[in-house]
Amino acid sequence: MSAAAASYVLGSHAEERARLQRQHATWRDAMLASWDRAGFGPGQRLLDLGCGPGFASLELAERVGPGGQVLAIDNASAYLEHLEEQLRQGQAPQLRTLQHDLALAAAELHAATWDGAWCRWVAMFLPRLEPWVDLVSQALRPGGRLVLHEYVQWNTFGLYPQGRQLAVFVERCIQHWRDHGGDPDVAQRLPALLEARGFRLLHSSSLMACSPSDHPKARWLQDFLASYPAQLSAAGRWSPEEQAALEAELQLAQQQASLWVTPALVELVWERT
Repeated sequence: MSAAAASYVLGSHAEERARLQRQHATWRDAMLASWDRAGFGPGQRLLDLGCGPGFASLELAERVGPGGQVLAIDNASAYLEHLEEQLRQGQAPQLRTLQHDLALAAAELHAATWDGAWCRWVAMFLPRLEPWVDLVSQALRPGGRLVLHEYVQWNTFGLYPQGRQLAVFVERCIQHWRDHGGDPDVAQRLPALLEARGFRLLHSSSLMACSPSDHPKARWLQDFLASYPAQLSAAGRWSPEEQAALEAELQLAQQQASLWVTPALVELVWERT
């Protein structure tokens, strides 16, 4: 992600890195399918914008092969150090890293030479979208593809038939991110920004899921609920009493038939014209 390690709203500690790895595994199939739609393949030069610990970066490097190139960009030094340690242990000379804040001025990349870019849950954390969009528009060659997985409406995150306390938690998360300059509904704003910079929308689809408690997507949501309340509590936005009420709801959800609904996530594939 793009915020500095000291201020990254979800944290960049080892526990969050482990959660991100589980998250990556849950959404891996959707990621690979989106790369197929974009035509990402051997020999290409690809960007991983907001790479985090680099789970997708390593898979991009495998996809492009030794004849390609992947540049993983992030501003969290802890995450880049983790990725660089993985590189020292393996063989992926086609992958390199760059520390850069995507909310600031565009990084100095070779203009119009990159074949594609991948961004997942990045734009929602940026207080300024224009530098990130400018970087993509300057870096991609004509015909280059941009693949986005971003939220279009985060407050659809819900639990039914119970879930009143979860709804309170969701609203607190949204406000916390907005206080840090983020936008959990950022996909609503992206089409106008990208079209104004010469991009054409090739594909759009919903990745939203409704699942029972034991489904991987439901477990992904439960994983988030096990980790993020501590962040809200540290920010003074979540009390022990509220946490106890949330835990009671979650326990009830395991005892009866329950539906877990994810935040509204969309896939967008754009082409640089």
